[in-house]
Amino acid sequence: MSSRNALVRRTSGSPGAGESADTGSAREPGWWAPPSPERARTLLLVAARPTICALAATVLLVLLVMLTTDTDLTSAPGAVGATWLAAHQIPLTVGKTTLGLLPLVPTAVLVLVAARECARAVPNRPTPIELAWLTGAVLAGPLLMTSVCLAVVGDAAGVTPLEPPGALTAFGWVIVLYLGAAAAGIGSRAWRSLCASVPIEIPDWAVLGARTARRTVLRMLGCAAVATLISFFVHLSRLDGAYQQAHNVTDVLGMTLLSLLYLPNAVIAAAGLLSGAAVQFGTGSVGLFGVTGAQVPAVPALIPVPEGPAAAWWPVLLLIPLAVGVLGGIELGRTSDDRPGAPWATLTSAALATLTFLVLAVLGGGVLGAVGRVGVDLLMLVVLMVTWFGFGGFVGMVFARRFLAPAEPAEPAGEHDDEYDDYYDDDDDYYYDDEDDEDDYDDDPEPEVEVDAELVTDIDDDVEVSIAAPGSAEQPESDIVDAEVVEPDLPEGGKGTGR
Repeated sequence: MSSRNALVRRTSGSPGAGESADTGSAREPGWWAPPSPERARTLLLVAARPTICALAATVLLVLLVMLTTDTDLTSAPGAVGATWLAAHQIPLTVGKTTLGLLPLVPTAVLVLVAARECARAVPNRPTPIELAWLTGAVLAGPLLMTSVCLAVVGDAAGVTPLEPPGALTAFGWVIVLYLGAAAAGIGSRAWRSLCASVPIEIPDWAVLGARTARRTVLRMLGCAAVATLISFFVHLSRLDGAYQQAHNVTDVLGMTLLSLLYLPNAVIAAAGLLSGAAVQFGTGSVGLFGVTGAQVPAVPALIPVPEGPAAAWWPVLLLIPLAVGVLGGIELGRTSDDRPGAPWATLTSAALATLTFLVLAVLGGGVLGAVGRVGVDLLMLVVLMVTWFGFGGFVGMVFARRFLAPAEPAEPAGEHDDEYDDYYDDDDDYYYDDEDDEDDYDDDPEPEVEVDAELVTDIDDDVEVSIAAPGSAEQPESDIVDAEVVEPDLPEGGKGTGR
């Protein structure tokens, strides 16, 4: 006798189990649809956490300064509001003195924190609606706090000589800064989604040019930082004069800390100086070709500023931006399809690098009381940097195409190294994944298959035909699987029996 096992039935899915057969019929919710409760909690954290941390640091700093300088604490609210506005590059007016040259370190820290929070909250496969909600959350907290600080500064105008800035100027600076933070955060996590939202197709040479522009900006800033450090040690004899107005240790520490906060401003000015543009100090200027009537304030942050008359070797420093442009062109010549007749990636890199330095120069300059405007000559900066980066990049590209072997293919435009992958873990507050999205990619489900199988043992026949070797007289294996494939029934109206 033969023993039989139970019927084995395997299916990939059965209709009528409560799931709709058409999973792609659901429409995407409109822009007016509110986010889910989980997503709303995430957006609330994005809006509140950077703002609360920045406000706490501002209050702590103001109280520390007031307590160490024996200042009356009645002006603390106005000082906190003014510090918040100054950290966002909003010009302040004290009496009749306008202070528009503000340190960039607090601004950079605030934008970086907001960008990282935004990057952590980007969902997998984000839609334009989700990105719009996220951008609004990044802007909501700082705009609300800026409006509160404007009101506090306006109320404190009767106690202090501080005048509140214009609301349009204040909100404009905040919107620009945090839109940049949102773009950086979303771009680091969902570069392909941003590219897909653009109405035109972004070519590969534009992406390669943008990446080379980023490296060009970093190289130029690095060279400017090295030049600033060397100039500081060369003019170290001015150190005593820079601290003449310091009467005690607290004043020395305060001036030193303030100079460190202005260090990025000095580096940006040095980058403009290396390109050949003049750095303006009111009616005077300092450049590689001459120094004209510049009254440089005696503060530690301005110790590296060279004094006149200009030395004959100073124009040699113009080789630095030219070399940076050549190096960028060599990279593009080895990785892109640029040729002398169509250097699109090279021109894109030069244009974006120049635009970045223009933005940095605007942020790093401003009005400094009675001195006047302090900063790089913007028109000269644009003309000279486009020239050095464009011409140098073209020379480097031609050299690389003719004399150097091409590099390995660059990663596709949509791929990028993600430095925020560590944030996406199971315990993260900002981890967001919609499991229902997996159904969108199951457009062609496997057909339903039923298998009836019987395991037959104890075969008593004398001669069997081997499955492994048809036609042979060898004894088959001890177990033979007798299987029958049952296909699903056809829909009504179809032909055939379904078996």
